[in-house]
Amino acid sequence: MQKKDLVTRVARWALLLEEFDYVIEHRSGTRMTHVDALSRSLIDIFCISFDNILPRLKSAQDNDNEVKAIKELLRISAYENYCDRNGILYKFVEGKELVVVPDSMQTEIVRNAHEKGHTGVKYTEKHLQDYYYIPKLRQKVEKIISNCVHCILINQKRGKKEGLLHPLQKEDTPLHTYHIDHLGPLESTNKNYKYVLAIIDAFTKFVWIYPTKSTTSAEVIAKLEIQKAVFGSPFQIISDRGTAFTSGDFADYCA
Repeated sequence: MQKKDLVTRVARWALLLEEFDYVIEHRSGTRMTHVDALSRSLIDIFCISFDNILPRLKSAQDNDNEVKAIKELLRISAYENYCDRNGILYKFVEGKELVVVPDSMQTEIVRNAHEKGHTGVKYTEKHLQDYYYIPKLRQKVEKIISNCVHCILINQKRGKKEGLLHPLQKEDTPLHTYHIDHLGPLESTNKNYKYVLAIIDAFTKFVWIYPTKSTTSAEVIAKLEIQKAVFGSPFQIISDRGTAFTSGDFADYCA
């Protein structure tokens, strides 16, 4: 084995096989047809389910007012792409003769189709479209799959989980903690002010805004000096760690 970062499972297999003398031989797909059934489409299962459910569909159609109304129209003349065969209403869609599923059985049909293999929206919809006519099928398939408990558990996020929030300690005192940040660039004024420095008191949520021409630490310090002259110095300042707030000059000012 030459791979440096070998997957643990593969390494374990390799160690188990070391005690045997064997030759690895490639076998083309044309010679593996006898095992392909394990990965093939569920279409045969759908055929079996379709034949078994037809009597129930006929009974449900007989109790559906909309289906009964269409059948009555068909007795008089042809109606759109519908036809009645042996008491079961069908609809021709893109050359296929599909059974019309009444409202009372649509959820059951879609759920059963999905649970045959817990396939995704695309393949579940494709299989249903070969046998059944269900209006707004895509929306109904998406709703069923989004509420499938098995799929929700299987598709849970893996890997590193999000960390917990670590709220900063703040005193219940006005002017104890400031939040500061820049807004901009904005449309320049006559005096070339393009940014706004916002200072927010963490306790009262009171906001002071100062126009600035840039986002340098020098301008931030100048505005904080104006703030200090009126309200004094805060105990701590919280920022987004922009360059103006992480520079050496700003660190010296806060020291």
